[in-house]
Amino acid sequence: MLTVWRLRNHPTTITLLIVEAQTTAGDSAAAQRFARALPPALREGRPAQVLERSLSTGRLAHAMLLHGEDMRELESVALALGAALLDSPADKLNTHPDYNTLRPSGKMRQIRIGERGEGTENTMRSFLRQIHQTPNRGLRKLAVVFDADRMNVATANAFLKTLEEPPADTTMLLLSTRPYDLLDTIRSRCFHFRIGAKAGTGRDERWQRWLDRYADWMSRACNGASKGPAVAELVLGMYGLSTSFSDLLGTLSDEAWDAQKAALPPELPDEQIAAMEAGARKGLRQLLFADIEQATLDFIRNDTSEGMLRSLFRVQEEIERAARLCEVFNLKEEAALESLLLSSLRLWTRARRD
Repeated sequence: MLTVWRLRNHPTTITLLIVEAQTTAGDSAAAQRFARALPPALREGRPAQVLERSLSTGRLAHAMLLHGEDMRELESVALALGAALLDSPADKLNTHPDYNTLRPSGKMRQIRIGERGEGTENTMRSFLRQIHQTPNRGLRKLAVVFDADRMNVATANAFLKTLEEPPADTTMLLLSTRPYDLLDTIRSRCFHFRIGAKAGTGRDERWQRWLDRYADWMSRACNGASKGPAVAELVLGMYGLSTSFSDLLGTLSDEAWDAQKAALPPELPDEQIAAMEAGARKGLRQLLFADIEQATLDFIRNDTSEGMLRSLFRVQEEIERAARLCEVFNLKEEAALESLLLSSLRLWTRARRD
């Protein structure tokens, strides 16, 4: 629908009509570009539909927090929005002058604030200077902060000032797999979209076999093993699961990183690549822990007795604890799994006796 300002006997009436028509058509075309650029697994989800409708009506928020378990999915949505807003193919955005990104750098994967007047790229200060400049092409810019939860307090406060007074021609995206590690003041100034494909989509066969072994181990633990040989078998199974988890995580993360690295732009600095490699492993680990939690929930669907439910809640707490020990304290995955499975063994063996 067009909005027309009727200026009697004034030549600008025709100009206004043309501008309004172009804006409406552009918004509609942007929504179509967004839908085409999205992977099929994400296209039918509620967040994608809301974003597409916001583009078509010209009501896209200036700042959005995209969060979920898989950073690759979050980046897919960010690239699709870039294709929509900048009218550029998603695979060409890295060379587009109005596509600005900020990523963690170094082995510690920190988003650095940078020194005043420093010309170093990939710091918060250089990023903010870029997004306050006028667009090089077209009318808009897109600014994307990857792993936004890796901002420290100083970096987050510097970014907060821009969120409070955003550039009118810039859309800002924050991508995070740990959104609650962000400052409350930053989260409250963003529209939130939880992005996630259906559980199990594209799951590796080797990982599925591990989950099947895990479900079998839980079943045997719940079936009353309380004496020598049966308990010993469960303990050996526990160590087998923890060791194979660590080995499989290493294999899968190496394969994923090799594929991701091949698609990176050649001009990325080494410290940024190192941070992305570490982030790829941590992101995959978080997905695997999420799968373990879902497999645990699926396991008791046919037995919702009080004892089983009580054990389920405790085991889920242990899963979250193990994931956090790896993320925050850099505990080795094998040790975290051993602790998780040992606690689970105690809980499941008495679940049906309670």
